[in-house]
Amino acid sequence: MNKKFIFIGNRFFVLEQMLRLGLHFVKIMAVKGSYLQKELENRNIAFTLIQSKQQLVDEIKNCNFDIFFSNGCPFILPIDELKVGNKQFINIHPSFLPDLRGADPQPGALLFGKDSGVTCHVMDDGIDTGEIIAQVKIPYSRDLDAALLYQISFMAEIDVFYKAYENNFEVQTTQVLKGDEIYYSKKDNDLIIDFNQSAEIIYQKIKAFSNRSQGAYFIFEGRKYKVYDCEIVDNDYLISKFDRCQNGEVALNYENKLLIKVEDKLLKFKDFNNDILSFKAGMVLENKNEVDKKRLNI
Repeated sequence: MNKKFIFIGNRFFVLEQMLRLGLHFVKIMAVKGSYLQKELENRNIAFTLIQSKQQLVDEIKNCNFDIFFSNGCPFILPIDELKVGNKQFINIHPSFLPDLRGADPQPGALLFGKDSGVTCHVMDDGIDTGEIIAQVKIPYSRDLDAALLYQISFMAEIDVFYKAYENNFEVQTTQVLKGDEIYYSKKDNDLIIDFNQSAEIIYQKIKAFSNRSQGAYFIFEGRKYKVYDCEIVDNDYLISKFDRCQNGEVALNYENKLLIKVEDKLLKFKDFNNDILSFKAGMVLENKNEVDKKRLNI
């Protein structure tokens, strides 16, 4: 392919394949503080460090290229202003567009129980709204958590890149809205475990933010407890033993796990950021998060 590329992103997986193919790069750019920056430094690959949207816009304007390729760029770019002549602007987004546009599609897929995926699409002035070049779907299943879905998405990004490459990055279809699509960028409140919500919602919330850099949490006696893993217990005998527990009550504390009554179910919390020895059976985890958040300045 006799095209001149420039690349901007925060991860290396797709770029590595592009380099293996021997594509002609005019410039490689990495978001400051990203995994891509570290990987390029370790491999002694020349690159430009991008610290702001304006810097990126200036770099694009000053480059002679055919295809601008984005994979993990945090900036919304003025594409109509930058698109001169036959220049192509292409992005890889980690969702099955048009569903789950926005900054956090993988947590969104788990939070709402939706299929995930990866889409290679034309960039326009909207957010993830351009025509589709290639797609890979990742079906939702309850055994997925955020950390695993991120890894699967990285694999799918490579697959979707090769599909797009084999099609010479030509548009295959437009985005067709069905009416049930969502846009998702996480808010801090999305990570708060509310024991007045259903067991299913709490389960999905913990799975959606299970990676170590996030973590759904509750606050108890001024301390923040992140929960990285959870199960819904469906053993009828065990449920019957704790049928008189209040909502949010600790039923058992054993081997660094908490069994908590939520509605008519039991949730097994496991893998915490803090020690849980102080939790005793009979304690009720009330929803004082907003008051405690102000006290902790979080």
